Amino acid sequence: MTMTRKYRARWPLFGAAVCSIAAFAPSAAHAACNLSVEPVQDQLVIRHNPLEAGAAYGTVEVNVVNRGDSECVGRLGASLRGETFGFASDDGAPAIPYQLVDEKGSNDITPRAGRNLRGMGGRAIRLMPGERSMELLSIAAAPDSATSQGRYTQSLDLTVSGDDGMLLGTKPLTLGIDILPAALIGLKGQLARARGTNSVDLGELVPGTKDLPITLYVISTGGYRVSIASENQGRLKHESAQWFVDYRLRLGRHDLDLTSADSFEIVSRRARFDNYPVRIEIGETAGKRAGGYMDTVTFTVAAL
Repeated sequence: MTMTRKYRARWPLFGAAVCSIAAFAPSAAHAACNLSVEPVQDQLVIRHNPLEAGAAYGTVEVNVVNRGDSECVGRLGASLRGETFGFASDDGAPAIPYQLVDEKGSNDITPRAGRNLRGMGGRAIRLMPGERSMELLSIAAAPDSATSQGRYTQSLDLTVSGDDGMLLGTKPLTLGIDILPAALIGLKGQLARARGTNSVDLGELVPGTKDLPITLYVISTGGYRVSIASENQGRLKHESAQWFVDYRLRLGRHDLDLTSADSFEIVSRRARFDNYPVRIEIGETAGKRAGGYMDTVTFTVAAL
């Protein structure tokens, strides 16, 4: 009877041991697959002028290394950390959308929804113990001309996960874009072309002020300086003789002294689209020789 009781008492213990081993077996298998995600650089910031043609583009290489003791099969992905999707600036400017692509598999892994995209299709990375694979990611963004200058970034996690969603490896990476100080200047309105440059007909020279049918415009990613230079130092010169008629220009609210180079500045941290109507003030014309008078005025802009 004593031997029978001992024999029966061992069955529950043996059964518990079997169940315990079976429950932990999958975790042990996953632990044996240990992928290390190793970007060549921990951040990529692209310098870009949004006033020039073309999108901002950059690439970053990523080593994926199997540091475990069994074969690993996973897919490359990206996820955010609770942030809103898009390159963001510290001063609250609108975020810039971007695209993140696994170039080897032509797989879009952009975390647009702010959620982890690991395991959602794409090319499988299969590595035996000790093997590594060099992956290439491309980043593209197309900020428009209304984008203000400054740095815009987003921090995300690069991930490799199995088909069952189990995370096999992860590494933080910061991506971003530097919007460069840039500005464009031009004239619009009733312009003609003469000698390879824009020209405007002043009509009959009569002393006084008149609005010209042209507007100077400036597009910029922030502050800028407009410089103005008159070839004849603020005088309209007779076409064939040394006769001059003095004049002044006004751009919007800015009165210009053209006897020497003049300029004005706009201080801003935001993108600008500014228009400056052009007004001219003609000086005394009495006693001047009849004929055509002209001057060449050069407008230039520099970003601040």
